[in-house]
Amino acid sequence: MDENLDQFDEEVKASLSRYKDMLKNKSSYYFDVFEFEHIIDFYLNKNDVSNANNAIKYALNQHPNATSLLLKQAQAYINKGFPVKSLKLLKKLEKIESSNYAIFQLQGAVYCSLGSVNKAIEVFDSAISLAFENKEDLLFSIGMTFKQISRFDIANKYLLKAYDLDHQNIEVIFELAHNYDKLDEDEISERYFKEYINIDPFSFIAWYSIGLVYTKMEKYDLAIAAFEYVIAIDPEHVSAYYQRAISLYYNEKVKESIDAFNEFLELEKDNTFAIFHIGEAYAKLKNTKKASEYFAKAIDIDEQYADAWYGQAYLLYENKKYTDSLHSIKKAIKYDAEDPDYWFMSALICHELGFVEEAEKAYKKTIELDDSDPKIWVEYSKLNFGQSKIYKTINILSEANDLFENDEDINYRLAAYLAIINNTNSAIFHLKLALDKDVDKLEIFRSIFKKKHGEIEKVIESYLVTKQADTKKNN
Repeated sequence: MDENLDQFDEEVKASLSRYKDMLKNKSSYYFDVFEFEHIIDFYLNKNDVSNANNAIKYALNQHPNATSLLLKQAQAYINKGFPVKSLKLLKKLEKIESSNYAIFQLQGAVYCSLGSVNKAIEVFDSAISLAFENKEDLLFSIGMTFKQISRFDIANKYLLKAYDLDHQNIEVIFELAHNYDKLDEDEISERYFKEYINIDPFSFIAWYSIGLVYTKMEKYDLAIAAFEYVIAIDPEHVSAYYQRAISLYYNEKVKESIDAFNEFLELEKDNTFAIFHIGEAYAKLKNTKKASEYFAKAIDIDEQYADAWYGQAYLLYENKKYTDSLHSIKKAIKYDAEDPDYWFMSALICHELGFVEEAEKAYKKTIELDDSDPKIWVEYSKLNFGQSKIYKTINILSEANDLFENDEDINYRLAAYLAIINNTNSAIFHLKLALDKDVDKLEIFRSIFKKKHGEIEKVIESYLVTKQADTKKNN
């Protein structure tokens, strides 16, 4: 079999050599259809579209009715961005040779490029029904066509059919694993990557890919082990060193992550991401001096690295250096104005400095970018209450309550402010919601509403009695 392949390669080389001589001598040589197919495929495989198109023209001059060459032309139209032109040609070929599955296969590719997914499925299924040989290859090819338009769900339907025909086809297994990863079906992705590794245990690509899946699944111990396998197989796989360090950090092995990031920096010096993460690790270890050094180093390498500016701002804020912190957070926002964390930090800093209008603008911008964190709404409500705008505070907390109706912090605060303006019924309603969720956080309510109100105290007393009874029962 290898001997035949070698002979075939020599024939292709001979055909290519003759073809190039023809072009050089500006002559006209005869080539049979199979020779032209090999010449065209040679250029297409090299992604040399111009020479492939020239070869198609020469081929069709000599063999104008050869279906296989007309299919090459249809493929060339797709590659050049003329799908409609390709479809017209394929429709003509369908009338001439309706049993050729390759015609329907290419039609499916055209419909995919045009966004007509249902029509693509229809003609692909026609191709499959006509393909008595090479069905597995056809199914794989169709799956890859849908993958190219990011329809991983449809791609997998065809890849699973190919898998049923051969459970050992590692190309199919890898694509299934990758597609399920894209679909965030991580457990299925993990299973197929394991299958792949069982067949090819020294595939660093498979080990690296499953490591990324484990990271997504927060199985950090397994992720670390996978990346270490990659490094063992390929000691110069730079990304594996980086991902191992990231996994160590998220696995709360912070000191080890610093060592791992430094190991990565030996391979890729001055990588700002790694330097920033070392700063982040030192910040987690409460080593402010070292953290600040690494954030500053990242900024020296890339002044527009917003995360490093944010890191600096956070450290300065924690150390109550609010003016310096404001300078850093403004830099972060300058280079990335779409990160809600930056705006929230800006709001907190401006609040501490007494810059109420700036703080309010920053809170509003934070909520505009991401309103999913109740803590932001709570801090925003504190700002306005501090300025004696109690009704505005109630409106902010009411809006927050629409998003987080069961959040005890918001309900306790809203209950307290409603009690202050003597809206007792509404205050009791929200107080009950908060008490149902967490009696132990009652101090939030007490710290805002300091009076003793008869109806409210009865509600609180009943919950405290119930809590004491439950505690005795459990003991």
